[in-house]
Amino acid sequence: MSSTDRIRAYYNLHKKCFSVQDYKTGKVVEHTNKLYLSNALFVVRKSGNERVKKEGRKNVHAFVNGIRHSNSEDVPLGSSYQVSYNPHTMDYFHYCRHVVGYPKWLPVDRHWIGNVWLCMFDGKPVIYADIDKLSGEILSADALDVEPSMIIKGKTFEKLVYPNGNVSMNFLERKRKIIKNKKAVAI
Repeated sequence: MSSTDRIRAYYNLHKKCFSVQDYKTGKVVEHTNKLYLSNALFVVRKSGNERVKKEGRKNVHAFVNGIRHSNSEDVPLGSSYQVSYNPHTMDYFHYCRHVVGYPKWLPVDRHWIGNVWLCMFDGKPVIYADIDKLSGEILSADALDVEPSMIIKGKTFEKLVYPNGNVSMNFLERKRKIIKNKKAVAI
């Protein structure tokens, strides 16, 4: 397995690290404390989530699928958000965004594809993703702390206009390109 193959990663409760599975075989090939994935997406198996809520015991049903890069880049904190998943209280992954100065946990779009950083910090798993890095531009801190003043919706896009003049485009217009690239990589 090369260092740029598609993998599936999940937090291993017993080893207190991330387990890395080969995407094709499902075999665990490595345990690590730090991963950087591009072209990544979050996956939660509904049956596993329901079993956790019913039995009260955790099981492996939530993953991050993506292309692993051996040169694990540092998290660009200005353009990424902390991501979390608690099977007892959530059905899917959520990210923390500051809205009007207060943290708010919002669900990650199930069709989101982007960069994900996984690492261990003080013995706990920490996940960051470039959830709102939609147009390739890094929004200023002012734009991240306020609600948009205007939302312009089109057939394939959503444009958010902030009071300070910053603009971001929803990734719906990039979705076709991302999916096309994903299929090209998978071949």
